[in-house]
Amino acid sequence: MRLFLLLFSVFLGAIGQVLLKIGMRHIRPELSLLGLIKLIGQVFTTPALLSGLVCFGSSFLLWLVVISQEDLSYAYPMVSLGYIVAFLASWLLFKENITLLRVAGLLLICCGVSLVARS
Repeated sequence: MRLFLLLFSVFLGAIGQVLLKIGMRHIRPELSLLGLIKLIGQVFTTPALLSGLVCFGSSFLLWLVVISQEDLSYAYPMVSLGYIVAFLASWLLFKENITLLRVAGLLLICCGVSLVARS
Protein backbone atom coordinates (compact mmCIF):
# COMPACT_ATOMS: atom_id res chain seq x y z
CA MET A 1 0.00 0.00 0.00
CA ARG A 2 2.84 2.38 0.84
CA LEU A 3 4.51 1.73 -2.50
CA PHE A 4 1.20 2.44 -4.25
CA LEU A 5 0.86 5.77 -2.41
CA LEU A 6 4.45 6.66 -3.29
CA LEU A 7 3.97 5.89 -6.98
CA PHE A 8 0.58 7.60 -7.09
CA SER A 9 2.07 10.72 -5.51
CA VAL A 10 4.85 10.76 -8.12
CA PHE A 11 2.35 10.18 -10.94
CA LEU A 12 0.09 13.01 -9.74
CA GLY A 13 3.06 15.37 -9.58
CA ALA A 14 4.08 14.53 -13.14
CA ILE A 15 0.51 14.85 -14.44
CA GLY A 16 0.35 18.20 -12.65
CA GLN A 17 3.39 19.35 -14.64
CA VAL A 18 1.77 18.27 -17.91
CA LEU A 19 -1.46 20.10 -17.06
CA LEU A 20 0.47 23.25 -16.16
CA LYS A 21 2.29 23.10 -19.49
CA ILE A 22 -1.03 22.68 -21.31
CA GLY A 23 -2.51 25.62 -19.42
CA MET A 24 0.49 27.87 -20.08
CA ARG A 25 0.59 27.27 -23.84
CA HIS A 26 -1.31 30.49 -24.58
CA ILE A 27 -0.33 32.54 -21.55
CA ARG A 28 2.80 34.67 -21.69
CA PRO A 29 3.26 36.21 -18.24
CA GLU A 30 5.18 39.43 -17.88
CA LEU A 31 8.21 39.36 -15.61
CA SER A 32 6.96 42.05 -13.29
CA LEU A 33 4.96 42.25 -10.07
CA LEU A 34 1.83 43.19 -12.03
CA GLY A 35 2.44 40.32 -14.45
CA LEU A 36 2.75 37.84 -11.59
CA ILE A 37 -0.45 39.11 -9.97
CA LYS A 38 -2.23 38.75 -13.30
CA LEU A 39 -0.85 35.20 -13.60
CA ILE A 40 -2.32 34.26 -10.22
CA GLY A 41 -5.75 35.28 -11.50
CA GLN A 42 -5.23 33.21 -14.65
CA VAL A 43 -4.33 30.14 -12.60
CA PHE A 44 -7.78 30.17 -11.04
CA THR A 45 -9.63 30.84 -14.30
CA THR A 46 -7.79 28.43 -16.61
CA PRO A 47 -9.07 24.85 -16.16
CA ALA A 48 -5.79 23.13 -17.04
CA LEU A 49 -3.82 25.35 -14.64
CA LEU A 50 -6.31 24.82 -11.85
CA SER A 51 -6.29 21.05 -12.47
CA GLY A 52 -2.50 21.04 -12.41
CA LEU A 53 -2.54 22.88 -9.11
CA VAL A 54 -5.01 20.35 -7.66
CA CYS A 55 -2.78 17.48 -8.84
CA PHE A 56 0.25 19.08 -7.20
CA GLY A 57 -1.65 19.69 -3.98
CA SER A 58 -2.88 16.10 -3.90
CA SER A 59 0.60 14.84 -4.69
CA PHE A 60 2.00 16.92 -1.82
CA LEU A 61 -0.52 15.53 0.69
CA LEU A 62 0.17 11.95 -0.39
CA TRP A 63 3.90 12.65 -0.21
CA LEU A 64 3.52 13.70 3.42
CA VAL A 65 1.91 10.35 4.18
CA VAL A 66 4.65 8.49 2.29
CA ILE A 67 7.57 10.16 4.05
CA SER A 68 5.94 9.61 7.43
CA GLN A 69 6.10 5.85 6.76
CA GLU A 70 9.15 5.30 4.52
CA ASP A 71 12.83 6.14 4.70
CA LEU A 72 13.45 9.37 2.83
CA SER A 73 16.58 7.83 1.31
CA TYR A 74 14.30 5.21 -0.28
CA ALA A 75 11.29 7.35 -1.16
CA TYR A 76 12.92 10.46 -2.59
CA PRO A 77 14.82 8.79 -5.45
CA MET A 78 11.47 7.37 -6.59
CA VAL A 79 10.34 10.92 -7.37
CA SER A 80 12.57 10.73 -10.44
CA LEU A 81 10.08 8.24 -11.92
CA GLY A 82 7.99 11.32 -12.63
CA TYR A 83 10.59 12.22 -15.26
CA ILE A 84 9.48 9.20 -17.27
CA VAL A 85 5.85 10.34 -17.27
CA ALA A 86 6.82 13.92 -18.16
CA PHE A 87 9.25 12.69 -20.82
CA LEU A 88 6.63 10.54 -22.55
CA ALA A 89 3.92 13.19 -22.24
CA SER A 90 6.18 15.88 -23.71
CA TRP A 91 6.89 13.63 -26.67
CA LEU A 92 3.30 12.46 -27.20
CA LEU A 93 1.33 15.61 -26.38
CA PHE A 94 3.71 18.45 -27.19
CA LYS A 95 5.74 16.81 -29.98
CA GLU A 96 8.94 17.84 -28.21
CA ASN A 97 12.26 16.74 -29.67
CA ILE A 98 13.53 13.53 -28.09
CA THR A 99 17.24 12.99 -28.65
CA LEU A 100 19.30 9.88 -28.09
CA LEU A 101 21.16 11.67 -25.30
CA ARG A 102 17.88 12.40 -23.48
CA VAL A 103 16.81 8.77 -23.83
CA ALA A 104 20.19 7.65 -22.44
CA GLY A 105 19.77 9.99 -19.48
CA LEU A 106 16.29 8.64 -18.81
CA LEU A 107 17.60 5.07 -18.92
CA LEU A 108 20.30 6.00 -16.38
CA ILE A 109 17.59 7.40 -14.11
CA CYS A 110 15.62 4.16 -14.44
CA CYS A 111 18.72 2.13 -13.54
CA GLY A 112 19.33 4.28 -10.48
CA VAL A 113 15.74 3.95 -9.29
CA SER A 114 15.92 0.21 -9.82
CA LEU A 115 19.02 -0.01 -7.62
CA VAL A 116 17.41 2.05 -4.86
CA ALA A 117 14.20 -0.03 -5.03
CA ARG A 118 16.18 -3.24 -4.50
CA SER A 119 17.87 -1.94 -1.37
